[in-house]
Amino acid sequence: MKRFSLLLLLFAVAVCGCTNSNPQGRLKIEGEVSLGGQPVKSGSIEFEPAGSQTEKTQSGGSITDGKYSIPAEKGLVAGEYRVRISIMEEVAGSKKEGADPMSAGVQYKDLVPPEFGSSTKQKVTVEKGKANKFDFKM
Repeated sequence: MKRFSLLLLLFAVAVCGCTNSNPQGRLKIEGEVSLGGQPVKSGSIEFEPAGSQTEKTQSGGSITDGKYSIPAEKGLVAGEYRVRISIMEEVAGSKKEGADPMSAGVQYKDLVPPEFGSSTKQKVTVEKGKANKFDFKM
C-alpha cells in the first residue's frame, strides 16, 4: 500500500510539473540598436505580424543603452514581423519653465529615420530553435 501511495504521489507531482507556462510557444527576442554608429540610449521597439502565420502575436519593449530583450513569456511565436523603432527627444525651447510637465506643452521629435519608424520597411523572421537576435543599425 505504501508503494502504491508513493507511485501515486510521484505521478501527481510529474503531471503538475509538466504544465506549460508558455502554451503558444512564444520565443525570446533580443538585439542591439544603434543610431549614427552609437548605441541608442533610450527608446522603444515593436514587433507586429507581417506574415500569414496562424498564431499571431505582437510584442515590444524598451531599448536601454543600445540593447533590448523580450523574455519568452512576452515574446513572439515563429513567423514574420514588421519592426518599428522609436527614439523620442524633447524639442529645445518647447518646455515652459516652472510649468507642470504634464501640461507644459512639451514637444518631442522622433529621431528614427522613417524606414525604421513610421513608414517601416524592416522585417524579421522569428524561428523556433534559433537565437532570434535582431540588430538594427540606423
